[in-house]
Amino acid sequence: MVDSNQGVGSIWNKGNWHWEDRNYTEFAKEYLTKQFATITETTEDAIISIYEVKTLNGSASVTIRKQKQIFNYEFDCELYFKANHLTDDRTDLMGLMKVHEFNQEDDEVNIEITCEKPGDWADRVRKVLRSKFPEKILKEA
Repeated sequence: MVDSNQGVGSIWNKGNWHWEDRNYTEFAKEYLTKQFATITETTEDAIISIYEVKTLNGSASVTIRKQKQIFNYEFDCELYFKANHLTDDRTDLMGLMKVHEFNQEDDEVNIEITCEKPGDWADRVRKVLRSKFPEKILKEA
């Protein structure tokens, strides 16, 4: 059985001992775009979900050195969200969530939230986004 952390290098790097870096940016962008679009949180009065990834900028790579794989990524993104009130259709809300510089070493995510309309409902949605969505974003990354 092969250790899952053991790197698998190129033909020229048979012993997987030498430094080798592979770009996985396009794969990571495609994967994160799909995963982020599935993030949803249900509260007692709302369903809040990401419905579109507006931008996703950054890079991802896998480095092999001394038979070990090291995953590296750093991204920032803009995500469109919607909040559907479960009892009042008139209070549905949409907005933009900017996620700043998340990477493999972070356990916190810095987000900036803009809602299309102000009010108590928007404040409650922001509170849920700030408390629940950073963890969900890191889980998917």
